[in-house]
Amino acid sequence: MQKAVKKYLDAADREQQILDFAITYVAQRGLSFTTRELADALGVSQPLLYRYFKNRDELLRKIYDEVYLKRWDPNWNAQLSDRTIPIRTRLIRYLKAYTEAILDERWIRIFIASALEDPQISKRYLGLLHETTFPLIYREIAAEAGVTPPTGEAADELALEIVWGFHSSFFYFGVRKYIYRNKIPENLDPVIEARVDVFVTGLSESMSRMGTYISAMEGSK
Repeated sequence: MQKAVKKYLDAADREQQILDFAITYVAQRGLSFTTRELADALGVSQPLLYRYFKNRDELLRKIYDEVYLKRWDPNWNAQLSDRTIPIRTRLIRYLKAYTEAILDERWIRIFIASALEDPQISKRYLGLLHETTFPLIYREIAAEAGVTPPTGEAADELALEIVWGFHSSFFYFGVRKYIYRNKIPENLDPVIEARVDVFVTGLSESMSRMGTYISAMEGSK
């Protein structure tokens, strides 16, 4: 990796320059780095780096905000909740926007590196999905199917696993492309539409049997 070009910049531009370099650095090298190593790669002193980011954790929080939160659209969940539109249409629209946002090499590689080396980034992002989007998708499919989903710890765990398995298949496009270096379809729209159709149809038809699976989960504990 080439060192960042030194320029006379104001504080905000210098901070952004360092952050942009750090994002690329972490995407290529992973999260097993020290601030001294990053400063050396930047071609600046460690005290200069600390002028903008007081420690490594603060830098990682800034990377999270820049790479993940800026691409998270708070309107996604609002749109998924709009029952004037069929759930298939809502899910397709959401997943097309979501895959467009996340299928970026730096996004994918930093997420994988975080999961393996320092989970503070991956855990924060998964928290967004687990606490809001996943329960919402499950609830909206149940509502359209005319089913009141069971409640309780085992019911919540099962719902999480069902939606997580489906949702993570779209993240896996990025793993295939940027980790495995395999080809993925150039046009993902038909794939997204087919997967949504299969998922919504299957889950809708299975909703009435969820109690059986939940009882089995409770009995195994």
